[in-house]
Amino acid sequence: MSEVFERIAIGCMLICLTAASCTKHREEKPVLNLYVMSHCPFGMRAEDSILGLIGNFGSELRLRVSYIVSKSGENAFTSLHGPSELDEDLRQIAVQELYGSKFYSYLSCFNSSMNSGLCLKNDGIDQSGIDAFIRSGKAKKILDGDFAATEKLGINASPTLYIGSHRYSGPIQPERIIRAVCSSITGLSYCKALKPPVNVDITVLTGGWEGVYHPDVLKEGLDNFFYKAAVDFVDADSPRGKELAKRFGLTRVPAMIFSGTVAETPMFDMFRGRLKKVNGDYVDYMNDMGYRHFIDRPAESGEMIMLMDVSSKAAINACISILRLLRDYKKYQYRPDVRVIANAGGGISDEVVKAAAIIEGHEKSSLDDRISLLIKLYTDASLAEFDRTFPVMRGKERAARKEIAKNNALASMLGTGGARFAVLIDNTELIDPAISDRSIDIFELSPIIGKQPLTTGPRPAGQCAK
Repeated sequence: MSEVFERIAIGCMLICLTAASCTKHREEKPVLNLYVMSHCPFGMRAEDSILGLIGNFGSELRLRVSYIVSKSGENAFTSLHGPSELDEDLRQIAVQELYGSKFYSYLSCFNSSMNSGLCLKNDGIDQSGIDAFIRSGKAKKILDGDFAATEKLGINASPTLYIGSHRYSGPIQPERIIRAVCSSITGLSYCKALKPPVNVDITVLTGGWEGVYHPDVLKEGLDNFFYKAAVDFVDADSPRGKELAKRFGLTRVPAMIFSGTVAETPMFDMFRGRLKKVNGDYVDYMNDMGYRHFIDRPAESGEMIMLMDVSSKAAINACISILRLLRDYKKYQYRPDVRVIANAGGGISDEVVKAAAIIEGHEKSSLDDRISLLIKLYTDASLAEFDRTFPVMRGKERAARKEIAKNNALASMLGTGGARFAVLIDNTELIDPAISDRSIDIFELSPIIGKQPLTTGPRPAGQCAK
C-alpha cells in the first residue's frame, strides 16, 4: 500500500512528524546531528529532506549522521533491520570519515537505490579503502561512540534530529528545519536574507480513485511542508473543478495548483523543476502518482479496460491477478474488457494477431474460463505454442489486426504507449508510469476494487523505534 506514495517525486511533502521549536543559542561550529538507522525508511526520508536544504547554508552548516544500534554483550552490535543494516551503518561511517565531501552524494544515491556498490562506484570511492577502514575497527569505534551518545541522550527512534546541542521536535521537513536553524543559531549568512514566511494557497484537483494517493496524508504533508499553507481539495468533475481545469488547460488529474507566493518560499528551488507557471500560478501535474483521471471523457460506469501486451509475461500475469481479484471480491459490476496491444517497433506479428483473436473470442466467457485461458497463455513457452492450441475462425485475424491498431492508438492517446500493461476504470487510468512493464501493485488495487479506503487502520508510525 505504501509503494504508490514511495514512487512520488514529492516524497518529502508526504512526511510529517510533530511540531515544536528550538531556543536560540550560539554554536561555534554549527552541525545538524541526525540519528538514524540506515535502512529505516523514515530516517532515509529525513536524510533526503535535510540534504535538500543543507546547501543553502554553504560551508557554515554541516550534516553529521550518527547511527542508532543496540549492543549484544560487550562489543557486539545489533540493528533493528538486521545484519545488512549494521553493515551499511559501518560503510556510511567510513564514507563520512574518509570521503566527507562525497558523503552527501553517496547518501542520496543509496537512499534511492539501496545499492552501495553502485553508489561507491558512481562517486569514485575506493571500496577497498572503505573495507580496510571497517576491518581496522575504526568504524566500529565510531559506532560505539554513536551508541554511547544515543544512550546518554535517550535516543531510540529514527530519525531524531539535533540542531547543535538542542533537540529538534518539529516535523522533518525543509522549511520548518530551516527556520528552526535560523532561530537557533546566530550569524548564518543565509538566515540574514531569509524572508518572513508567506501564505501558500494549494488546490489539489482530484477525480476518480482519490484513495489511491491518500488525500488526508497528502494534505497533512502539504500543511507541514510549507510554513504556512491552505490546502483545498476540488473534484475535477464539479463545476469549480471544470472551471479550474479549463483555466489551467488540464485534461487529466491529479494536479496541484500553487499560488504564485510559492516562489517566495525557501523550498521553491527544491521542486521548481516539477512546476509549470500558468497565469501567475504554478501547476504540478503529478505524473508520478500512479493514476490519472480523465476530465470530461465519457465512460460507462463500471467499465474496466485492460490493455495488455501478450508478448510480456509480466503483463499477462498482472491481467490474471486483476481478473482473480474481480472474481474473489465478486465485483461483477465491472465488465473487464481485455484488449491486446503491440509495442513492437517492427509491426504486429502473426502470433500476436492470432493470440488477440483467441482472447477476443473468449470475451463473453466466465471469469474463471478467461483466467484459465490467460494462464495457458502465461505458461506456454511461446505465443506460437499458444496459438496452435486454439483454432481461429477465418476472417478473425484481419479483424484482430485492425483491433490491435485501434488499441495501440487508444494507448497512445492515454499516454501509455510505452507501457506493457495499463488499466482504465471509469475514466481513471491505474498504471505505474515509472515502470513500463507492469501495472500498479496488485495489493494496491485490491482495496480499490473492494471499495475499502486505503486509509483505514492505524496510521504508520513516523519513526523506526528500537
